[in-house]
Amino acid sequence: MIMYTTKLTKKKIAVGLIALCAVIVGTGCWILGGRADTASAAAENNISCKLKSNEERVAFLRGYGWEVDESPAAEQDVRIPDTFDAAYESYNALQKTQGLDLSKYQGRKCKLFVYRVHNDPSGEEGVTANLVLYRDRLIAADICSQNADGFVHAITDRSANVQPEE
Repeated sequence: MIMYTTKLTKKKIAVGLIALCAVIVGTGCWILGGRADTASAAAENNISCKLKSNEERVAFLRGYGWEVDESPAAEQDVRIPDTFDAAYESYNALQKTQGLDLSKYQGRKCKLFVYRVHNDPSGEEGVTANLVLYRDRLIAADICSQNADGFVHAITDRSANVQPEE
């Protein structure tokens, strides 16, 4: 029979605890394997980010394939209502598809930047990209038509208004 003895030191305890933690984390990841994909997919839809300058805002829009003017067509202060009516609830539902949520900013004063869009798939004139920022953080974004019977869709959806060819 072979016997091995060792002196237990703080270093050996630390190494043992690190190894034990690695085994526990590895087992947890292996067990939850499928759930990690779902979480990463939800995080992928979150477009919330800091946009401190006009160049960053234009680059953000172009990153989603939108061709816009170099400077905003309009820039104004807006206030998110304390309570949402049906229209705001619908708009917030659109924002949630992008990982944004206006309900966190109810009653807050924000900044709206409006950019003219030149390449909307619908081919319609007067389409704008709207970015709402609170302390330079993007809290809402959409593409919309200025026509009375126009549309509003997520900034991440470039195919929302493509008309079927006949």
